[in-house]
Amino acid sequence: MKKQLSFSMLALAGLSCLAYPFAALSKQAKTDFENVAVMQDSTSNLSRFDIWNKTKQHWQEEYGLQLGMDYNMLGLGASDPLGESSAASGALRLYGQWDMVHTDSGSTGGVVFKFEHRHKYTDSSPKDFGLKDLGYIGFVHSLYGDQGFRITHLFWRQSMLNDRMVAYAGFLDMTDYTDFYPLASPWNDFNNSVFSTGNGTIGGLPDGGLGLMLGGFITDKVYSSASIMDAKGNASDLTQGVEDLFDSGATWKSFEIGYTPSREMLFIQNAHVSFWQRDAVAGDLKGHGLNLNISGLLGQQWLPFFRAGWAKDGGAMYDASVSAGFGYMPTARSQDMLGFALNWASPMASTFGGINFDDQYTMELYYRAQVTPWLQLSPGVQLMNYTAIDLQAIESGNLANVFIEDKTNLVFALKARFVF
Repeated sequence: MKKQLSFSMLALAGLSCLAYPFAALSKQAKTDFENVAVMQDSTSNLSRFDIWNKTKQHWQEEYGLQLGMDYNMLGLGASDPLGESSAASGALRLYGQWDMVHTDSGSTGGVVFKFEHRHKYTDSSPKDFGLKDLGYIGFVHSLYGDQGFRITHLFWRQSMLNDRMVAYAGFLDMTDYTDFYPLASPWNDFNNSVFSTGNGTIGGLPDGGLGLMLGGFITDKVYSSASIMDAKGNASDLTQGVEDLFDSGATWKSFEIGYTPSREMLFIQNAHVSFWQRDAVAGDLKGHGLNLNISGLLGQQWLPFFRAGWAKDGGAMYDASVSAGFGYMPTARSQDMLGFALNWASPMASTFGGINFDDQYTMELYYRAQVTPWLQLSPGVQLMNYTAIDLQAIESGNLANVFIEDKTNLVFALKARFVF
């Protein structure tokens, strides 16, 4: 490992990964291009409050307003930390869609929104835990931070051509439509970012950024999407994000083309290639990359997947990353999910001050249990082998012990989700 002591670039980019919450496969497939990720977070029968459920159903039928709310918690504990041994955080989310335009052809238009408050319970948040306390180049979880109030979705959604196409305009989260697969959501499934959107090889992962997206089916089995949005984004302050965009002109672009055996199975069975490009932002160089995904459903219970990514600069965490694994839905508990995956990744030298780190390896196992209609629990464990960065040694000036090669750590996790 080449150790160049340019430590100003050691801090990880503030990536955020929100993708596709995925509870009941057969119930959530839709026939149009997208299935509105923010509304997949909950369904109307997952609340313990019958009166509240009936009120929401009335609002949807009468006004076209779909509404959901949940509270999420995550606790982490590590076997061999360099700093704190644990981290915990919570997130309150209110999300929905308000359809306000209905055409004679059946197309609809309306506002999609998601408001969040993310807050930590401990000195370290789970988002910071990987680098700060373990010296791990990556996120053991990418979402549970301490950013406070955030707006990750606030855009107009317009369906077209009998739902074969859809357009978004406003503040977008690129993980809603880029490099998706059934187990991509860190809220519901794998915790580590190498098993989420981009495999760690997409630079920036902007959410809450001003942009445009157009996607749809070219044929009954081939789909495509393209987007352009603010390369930096600022979900905690949308107005500042807009100012930064017009000041810098830096954008993030994507193009994806994929195949699915049927439109109804788009988000369950698909093979796709995603291309992205990011302009230079702050200390990140201009960059680009591509991602490959093959995922499917076997025997109505198994969800095997293979994912790979390659990147050149652009602030991506890794220049190459390969993941493989599966999800399994038990016969007697169809809303539960067992997940297992392995990853190999090569850290991006340009993102970390020109330091050429050794390859790192990550394994994760979790079980998501639907305990009651309103409570979901997910215990899990990650096993990681990597070259650690000791930030405390950097702060103390002990440069001889900054890097700890061939370090192994076990990280135990417990997630809870309460749906209202």
